[in-house]
Amino acid sequence: MATTSKSTSSNGKNPAIDEIAERTDRIKKELAALGEALAGAGAVQAGVAREAAETRVDEVLRSGERLVADMSKQYSNAEQQVSTTVRDRPLQSLGVAVAAGFLAAILLRR
Repeated sequence: MATTSKSTSSNGKNPAIDEIAERTDRIKKELAALGEALAGAGAVQAGVAREAAETRVDEVLRSGERLVADMSKQYSNAEQQVSTTVRDRPLQSLGVAVAAGFLAAILLRR
C-alpha cells in the first residue's frame, strides 16, 4: 500500500474521511449516553448497570472494529481507483495535481 497522500476530488475533500468523522461522532455520542446512563444508576442497581454498561461497551467496541474494517476497505478501494485513474490518464492527473498545488499555495499564502 502506498504511503503518499491522494485526493479523490479536485476540491480537496475526501468522503471516506468525512464518513470516519461522522461515525466517530456517533460513537462519541453513544459513549456519552452510556456515561449518562451510568450516572443515573442507583447503588441498588449497580450490578445491573455494570452488566448493561459492559454489554454496551462491547457493542461500541464491535461497532468501532467494524468501522475500522469498513474504512480500511473504502480507503483501499479509493487508493486503487486513484492509481487506476493516474495510469489511464497521466496528463490529466498531472494537470489536476499542478492545479491543486497552485491553489494550495495561494490559500496558504493568505
